[in-house]
Amino acid sequence: MALKIQPLRYFLLVAQTHSYQAAATLCARSQPAVSLAIRELENQLGQALFEPGRHAQLTPFGREHYAQVKALVDHHERVEQSLVNSAQRRIGQVALASIPSYAGQRLPAVLVHFAHEYPQIEVSVQDDTAEQVQRWVVERRVDFGIGTQFALDPELGFEHLAEDQMGVVCRPDHPLAASTQPCAWNELAAYTLITNGTFREVNDPEAQAILDGARFHVPNIVSLLAMVRGGLGITLLPALSLFGRQPDLIFRPLAGPSASRDIGLISPLHETPRPAAAALMALIKAQAQQHKS
Repeated sequence: MALKIQPLRYFLLVAQTHSYQAAATLCARSQPAVSLAIRELENQLGQALFEPGRHAQLTPFGREHYAQVKALVDHHERVEQSLVNSAQRRIGQVALASIPSYAGQRLPAVLVHFAHEYPQIEVSVQDDTAEQVQRWVVERRVDFGIGTQFALDPELGFEHLAEDQMGVVCRPDHPLAASTQPCAWNELAAYTLITNGTFREVNDPEAQAILDGARFHVPNIVSLLAMVRGGLGITLLPALSLFGRQPDLIFRPLAGPSASRDIGLISPLHETPRPAAAALMALIKAQAQQHKS
């Protein structure tokens, strides 16, 4: 037996007002329409809900099930309102993962705009390595990610957002800081190289021997830059990782096939994002277009 929700609403209104006419006025329907809907409901149930007479008194069967019907209608209305609010992006949640450089440089402005446009939507941001960002998306622990296309999982799609210049980072008193020209790999051979997670994306054959000879590996950006500032050696980073101008560090662009990396939106293929996530993704893409123009 499939009961329609509207006759149940009429039942509650008549029971609360003790009047078919008053109930009809409250729901903006005619009195005959409300009476007919309740009669059809009674026929479907095989039981009378109201006693005959003018005051619309509940029958024992109607009294017995009034609370259940009210709980059902209230729950239906909450679910209905939640669906509408989520679909219209008035409420919801978004979880995203991003590589730290993009999270620190580009995301803050987007999230300020998003918070203003959608004040009831909750946002969770995880920053991690490019590899971990992909893993979070594949495992559906986040709605989407922002990372690189390096070793992209076949389950994921990639939409380009920005091209991030790669470069050598050193102290101002380091010999490599004397030139502003793009730096070739053979220029690095004479110096101590501190590797980090970015080096996994290097695909230049000329770099292999130099990378194999690296003595230090520091994946954390704060610790890595502290080592460079302390004079331990030089490193390779994308420009966004420096979070703007660093007066005590020099960034010299890298030459060759690894001179830049693509950063983009990473999301599950053939899967429609939740409305709140789609709204945030749209803002991120719009901001990326502004940076290109």
